[in-house]
Amino acid sequence: MAHKRARRRPERAQTVVEFALVILALLAVVMGIIEFGRLLQTWMTVQNCAQAAARFAITGQCAVDPTDPGWQQDAARLQCIKDAARDAAASLSVINGAGVFDPGYFDVSVHASDPPTPDPDLQYPGGPNARVAVDVTYNHPLITPIVGKILPWITLRAHAEMINERYRHPGYGTPPGELPPTIRPTSTPTPTPTPTRTPLP
Repeated sequence: MAHKRARRRPERAQTVVEFALVILALLAVVMGIIEFGRLLQTWMTVQNCAQAAARFAITGQCAVDPTDPGWQQDAARLQCIKDAARDAAASLSVINGAGVFDPGYFDVSVHASDPPTPDPDLQYPGGPNARVAVDVTYNHPLITPIVGKILPWITLRAHAEMINERYRHPGYGTPPGELPPTIRPTSTPTPTPTPTRTPLP
């Protein structure tokens, strides 16, 4: 009897060890699926941020005073483009004030094909008919405990490039930032009566 009890103890210990190993592997798979799902959702959101900002940039729209000089309007447009990207990132865990090497870091840079100076670091929204590029960078934080200690975040980047519309009409007599006046409908000319033939008797 004592011999049978002694045999059961190693079997129970082996079962507990195997169960623990299976549970750890199962938890690792579940956490991997969750982490991958979060990463995919974040990557799609970052891509949408860049596209939304680029779509806003090409319209030339911004709540500015149309009597301001062009450079002031460009500065205001630049901030509005970045705000459009930030508004599209509502689902992200953005941390205001986070540095480049911190999780939650979010940055938007805007460059155009017609910068006023040759400085490559100058951010500029671009003039009419210019090519504008929007780059979004986000440090996606990881939530897996073990992986998060080794790799706290993953940097995701998105790029969108479009061509600005002709939102300003220099030389057309319209101040910059304002739309031209509505075109008045032209009156259609009255058709002249066409001669009719008199039937012969």
